[in-house]
Amino acid sequence: MLDKHASLLTQNDLEMKKLKTLYIGGGTPSLWGKRGAGFLAGQFQSYEIELSEKGEFTLEVNPGTWDKEGIDAWRSFGMNRFSLGIQSLRSDYLKVLDRVHSVEDVFDSLKFFKENNDNFSVDFMLGLPRSKSMERDVIAELGEILSYSPKHISLYILTAKSNYKFKDELPDEHFLEEEFLRVANFLKDHGFSHYEVSNFAKPGYESVHNLMYWRSESVGALGPSAVGLLSDQKLRYKWKPRGTELEIECLSDEQYVLEKLYMAMRTHHGFSPKSYFPEKREAISFILNDWSEHELGRGDFDHFRLSSKGLLVLDGLIDQLLTHC
Repeated sequence: MLDKHASLLTQNDLEMKKLKTLYIGGGTPSLWGKRGAGFLAGQFQSYEIELSEKGEFTLEVNPGTWDKEGIDAWRSFGMNRFSLGIQSLRSDYLKVLDRVHSVEDVFDSLKFFKENNDNFSVDFMLGLPRSKSMERDVIAELGEILSYSPKHISLYILTAKSNYKFKDELPDEHFLEEEFLRVANFLKDHGFSHYEVSNFAKPGYESVHNLMYWRSESVGALGPSAVGLLSDQKLRYKWKPRGTELEIECLSDEQYVLEKLYMAMRTHHGFSPKSYFPEKREAISFILNDWSEHELGRGDFDHFRLSSKGLLVLDGLIDQLLTHC
């Protein structure tokens, strides 16, 4: 894969420089342990890939899949941020989610990374089956997680496939909206910024790597189904789920602009409607006023930023913009 990626860059008159960010995820890379960290370090050395001195380098870690020796090896490689796949603090919900780790594994992970003063993020899941009947207290769970001092929380609503055995027991949209906003307000009250649809961070701890995606900057990608972007070339590429083949998509000017709009609307930095719809001031301003009245965001034709409530219905708001413009 590294050979093909290097070839792709060469074909577009680009080269790999020191990495500002690196995110190793897409499964359970913490299972690789010391051996995996050593293998990857060797690959980077062979291809002369270096990590910048002040970059952000994240490893996904699932509870029960790591040991101290392995984490120390990843730190030696250069990893300085860890993303913990916690999801819930209740054993009954971990079973519903088919997670192999236990609640004890969860607390062992939280304690370890707190005691080592690591920069770590926590993945937390909402919209779980039987949320009403099992009386899940998401605020109590998050409150306990916050006692371990994570700097970042990724908040996801469960998306289930058609064959998911608990699909008929998922909460309705009204429940999801109330649960999401309740948690979003709780995190903001505890010093977290809602800086992207699903992400909350203490000041200065936003995910630099993911912000590059949301700013439509160039991002390299390796691995099954991984997606990269060469921004200036308007070229998106995706690795096939199996093998080492690439699918390459050349974006039209219109596709690229719409993608930049969608990404910009995802974050707390907001977007400039004037930049995207310069000839539609009246129509766009009418829409923005309506959004403001319904507490979906704040701003004007020059700059507008969605609220937590607006981010929750982002896709519908974008459809509204494009339909009327």
